[in-house]
Amino acid sequence: MRYRPFGASGKAVSAVSLLLRDAPNLSSPGAWRSLVISAMESGVNSFEATAGSDVLAMGLGEALSVVERRLIFLGWRLRGNPAGAVTARDIADHVRAALQRTRAGYLDLLMLDETAAETMTSDAFTYLADLRNAGVCLQIGVVGEGPVIDKCIANDTFDVLATSFSLVSDWQTRRRIRDASAANMTLIGCDPFPTGLQSGPSARSEIERPMRRGLLGGRRHDPSPAASIYGFLHDTPGWSYEELCLAFALTEPAFATIQLEAGRADMIERMATVTDKDLPTGVAAQIEMARFGQIAAQRRA
Repeated sequence: MRYRPFGASGKAVSAVSLLLRDAPNLSSPGAWRSLVISAMESGVNSFEATAGSDVLAMGLGEALSVVERRLIFLGWRLRGNPAGAVTARDIADHVRAALQRTRAGYLDLLMLDETAAETMTSDAFTYLADLRNAGVCLQIGVVGEGPVIDKCIANDTFDVLATSFSLVSDWQTRRRIRDASAANMTLIGCDPFPTGLQSGPSARSEIERPMRRGLLGGRRHDPSPAASIYGFLHDTPGWSYEELCLAFALTEPAFATIQLEAGRADMIERMATVTDKDLPTGVAAQIEMARFGQIAAQRRA
């Protein structure tokens, strides 16, 4: 595992980090504890848990108890509700519950999704600043790629931006990354495995949900033009589709870490080893040619 500085926080985080949220195969605190400890053994020291699951929070807390708190970078994500505003009380309740269940003492990062950021009341913004000044949440961030994110980049309330990035990311995504970097925000890359490029008609990344190992078995059915252009991702010797996509995302210097969602220890271990590898010779050029080929195909359509 390789490590990178997380902005001005003074901490170094693993180049690959984990997003933790409800999963059908992780239904007990013990299951979450085992998964997080396995990730730690693979060198992962950065975790972001999604609010709303007591089982997850308790299991994460049990895992944190076996290491020194200062060695772990812990984020907590709040989800908004389109039907109602996010108030200071809402944030206080979530943060209090997170600290009680994980026994973490403090949060390195409090993240808000797009809906939460868009529906926050004025007292919520003030409360976020109070949390940071009090050392309860050391940094405040936002996750997403919608129009509200551009407003958040221009708002000095937010220190961190988590946004999707993959080998097919468009110019708007790349522009947003540049803008956030220029605003001295720390960046987290998410969703490095683009949909629509897998080998099957309904295949999804094995990182997104637990499934059988390997995606190359079985017939391809009506591949999309993009899947055909990026066919080399499935034919590079010694590399899987996920490994190549992750290795590409890791080449973007703006990101402090690339965040994955994985529900199996063996998948985490395999992705952790990618941080010590370089892209195979010629693959970076193939990716760029495929990306421009896809753009040309879209224009012709």
